[in-house]
Amino acid sequence: MPDVNRRRLLNLTGAGLALAATAASVRNASATPLAALAEHPDAELFRLEQEMEEAQARMRRVERASSRADRKARKAVGPQPIHPREWEKEGPKMPGHLSEMRQTALKSVLFVNFLSTDWEPAPVRAWRDAVDREKAQIQAAWDEYWAKLKGLGYDAREDEFNACVSEVDEFTKRICSIPAHTFEGMAVKVRAHVRSGGEIEKEEMYLDDYAFTSIAADIKRLAGEA
Repeated sequence: MPDVNRRRLLNLTGAGLALAATAASVRNASATPLAALAEHPDAELFRLEQEMEEAQARMRRVERASSRADRKARKAVGPQPIHPREWEKEGPKMPGHLSEMRQTALKSVLFVNFLSTDWEPAPVRAWRDAVDREKAQIQAAWDEYWAKLKGLGYDAREDEFNACVSEVDEFTKRICSIPAHTFEGMAVKVRAHVRSGGEIEKEEMYLDDYAFTSIAADIKRLAGEA
């Protein structure tokens, strides 16, 4: 996961900026035994933060193990061939004399026959056939390379890692769904946002909006109670 993105933390206004500064100096309550926090108004947030830390530790262990396996597989399989998309991007360009030959032939082609390449001069068709053969070779080399990588364990733990990421994100959702009653509780939400890197399943929600909207609601509620 990404490191702390201070730009996001500073992208607050008014009380939000004060909260970010306060949260940076607040002691991490989750480091205190839960038994000692049982009577705290935000005990549930502290409990979830400890569970989130454990989930994040699992994610990091899987990430390290997966990275080691991937590096080992890449080293064993040898040099990576050009990717088919990169080959197409660079693409072989039709030589000028063949292009001119084609343009000349095109002038006498009826519209209804345009989609067929039968009208193209033989040298042009031969060039296209050679390009198609090269394309097939590039694709075959890539497929063979990828099959060898997978056979050596490349990406073998990707699903496991993705599940760990989702678990960490889910803790952030749960933490931000619980009202905080103290600044220490709000700091838990900031730390949860930082731990998930602000990348929580963006097709579902934007964590920046979600986490800080939750904190803003806490501030508004506490201000009203005061």
